[in-house]
Amino acid sequence: MDRRQRQEPACKTETQWAVAVGRGGGGRRPGQPLAAGTCPSPTALLAGRQERFLLGNLQAHNQPASSRQVPQAGAQPGARKPRPTPAGMCSVPVPQAPLRRVAVTGGTHGNELSGVYLARHWLRDPRELRRPSFSATPVLANPAAAAACRRYVDRDLNRTFTDTLLVSRATPNDPHELTRARELDQLLGPKASGSDRAFDFVLDLHNTTANMGTCLLVDGAHNTFALHLSRHLQLQFPEVPCQVLLTRPPQSARESFSLDSVAKNGMTVELGPQPQGVLRADIFSRMRALVASALDFMELFNQGAAFPAFEMEVYRNLGGEDFPRTQDGDLAGMVHPQLQVREQLACHQDRDYEPLQPGAPIFQKFSGEDVLYEGDSTVYPVFINEAAYYEKHVAFLRTEKLMISVPPLPPLSPTPTQVL
Repeated sequence: MDRRQRQEPACKTETQWAVAVGRGGGGRRPGQPLAAGTCPSPTALLAGRQERFLLGNLQAHNQPASSRQVPQAGAQPGARKPRPTPAGMCSVPVPQAPLRRVAVTGGTHGNELSGVYLARHWLRDPRELRRPSFSATPVLANPAAAAACRRYVDRDLNRTFTDTLLVSRATPNDPHELTRARELDQLLGPKASGSDRAFDFVLDLHNTTANMGTCLLVDGAHNTFALHLSRHLQLQFPEVPCQVLLTRPPQSARESFSLDSVAKNGMTVELGPQPQGVLRADIFSRMRALVASALDFMELFNQGAAFPAFEMEVYRNLGGEDFPRTQDGDLAGMVHPQLQVREQLACHQDRDYEPLQPGAPIFQKFSGEDVLYEGDSTVYPVFINEAAYYEKHVAFLRTEKLMISVPPLPPLSPTPTQVL
């Protein structure tokens, strides 16, 4: 979404945003855009950060939002603007105190190498993760899977953080990932214990083989803090698509099972497309810069910045669509070329986030027969042909596109603390 087409707080010019969050690096002037595929150096990120967090910069975030009304990005001339959906009751409480215990986890899936190698780097040299009021903890979530360059050893770690599994009686025959999930729960949680010793926020880093650009996975529209963080990242990186996916389906009673759910709050970052077991410099650098900007946002929050209400375009998960299958459960077809390839491009780029109409082809059977989408409304597929989802019987996720109203994030009383 073009940042010029949003209702912005008065301070949210590119220069004021950059100065307020203290982005440095590479000889870049304050407010100069970060070039695609680049990242500030660790030294530049640290240099001068404390002096940029002055009261004058924080006051900029407390200015009232602009009253300028403009069309939403991507709207057709004369089209009706989507009606905002209320964010609803906030079941993830807005933090009432500064965030002190923050973790950045990578390698939850051992063949998603951007997070694996960033976690390994930060474990050796964590200086990039330090901010004036806190220092984030790097965690390599599944070292055994990372060493083998496999998604997991016995079972998917990122589907193992349910209360039922975490409190089940340990046995010598437990899957490796169940044992590791309990260890991470004790390190970052414990989940659902009501204990104040749980981490305040976990940022979990992932790669996808799907053509999703930067995708921020938030549990639901009730998570005010994570949505404000997502908006901050969108504003900081306008040169690349940065979408928000609400992962919990409507009326779902399903318990959250991902790694970030063990902490008081959290969010998952998905970057792609990147093949499994491959490290790409552009995506690695983008992930590194996203983490730096996320920690900058938390520092602003800790220092007492207020963030006004806004409207945000999001995609909400409606469930998975399976491949056509034989009676034995084997694949009987594949993702249809019209869903797989954008017609205007002479390269294979999946059509994530693009509208899928009822009656459009979604699969092509090996016999040559087309399988049509039988839904009764337009959906927006994401994670199209994700390699890791074949075993989960998911060819893509169906989503609906919404405009949601996110309430303001009130300021804390400033209590800056120097991290030595």
